Amino acid sequence: MFDKSFQRISHGKMELFSSFFSAIKSFIQEMLLEGSKDLKNIELGNYVVKITTIPGLNVDLVLIIDQEDNKKANKLIPKIIKVLLNHQEIFMEWNGNINLFDILDYPVTQLIGSEKSLIDEKTLTDNQMEVLKSIWEQKGALSPQKVENLLKEKQFLEDRLNQTENLLRKQEIIDNILEISNQLKDDDGYRQYQKMLQQVKREIDDTKFKIKYYLQKTKESLSDSLKTIGQKSLIEGNYKDTYLNLYSFGSKVQKISSGNDYQKFKEMAKMLLEKDANRESELSQIIKDILNLKEEDIEDYL
Repeated sequence: MFDKSFQRISHGKMELFSSFFSAIKSFIQEMLLEGSKDLKNIELGNYVVKITTIPGLNVDLVLIIDQEDNKKANKLIPKIIKVLLNHQEIFMEWNGNINLFDILDYPVTQLIGSEKSLIDEKTLTDNQMEVLKSIWEQKGALSPQKVENLLKEKQFLEDRLNQTENLLRKQEIIDNILEISNQLKDDDGYRQYQKMLQQVKREIDDTKFKIKYYLQKTKESLSDSLKTIGQKSLIEGNYKDTYLNLYSFGSKVQKISSGNDYQKFKEMAKMLLEKDANRESELSQIIKDILNLKEEDIEDYL
């Protein structure tokens, strides 16, 4: 329903380690489903997961803290529960809209922020493998059939990964392989694909930079070409540089686009090169469309 991080984890890093955070959440959910109503302490390497069931709200409060902060957290838990009980109508009438819980952000932040010593520069991601291995040690062994099925699925995904050029799809496939590696308790495989995921993320960032660059060069070169035309027909213009930049722009968009919109940019580039006197009005429209392409937010093209 509601979660809050008090560690300095950037949005990019949160995305990069999404499989890691998902593994922690899945593990905690499994522990909750096992059913004890008493306070639970689960050790995860140098961290402790504290789970408190709140019967009046039919929810569970979960804290992940450093082991040395255990006593301070015990004093904090009743105060957090009091905040939740003050807003119990949200829980009792919840319709699935998680935005309703935004009202908890301020009081919970104030409470935990008042305990300055609880918040430090360390993050869970600094000890990723230690936490994962601790989770794996506490999980039961998989059946031989389950292991076989996971290995087959992993092989299928690895084959798809080798055949995939689109970076967003690569990222999605690697995330799925990381989840399988987590289930198989395969630390070598997990490390391998975590590094691969980092590389793909860097390629995505680099591609976005190049998309912006080629879009700027496309519009600049087209403006320069139009200045040299004068009173001549648009068909007589030299759009070679614009073609090269626009085609490169479309190719880069293709690498990280979730759809097929990139094709229209390549088609527009082709029209600039293969000018047809009978289609001057179409060429005019393409030139207008290119000049109207916005550079502010390249996400619009993805």
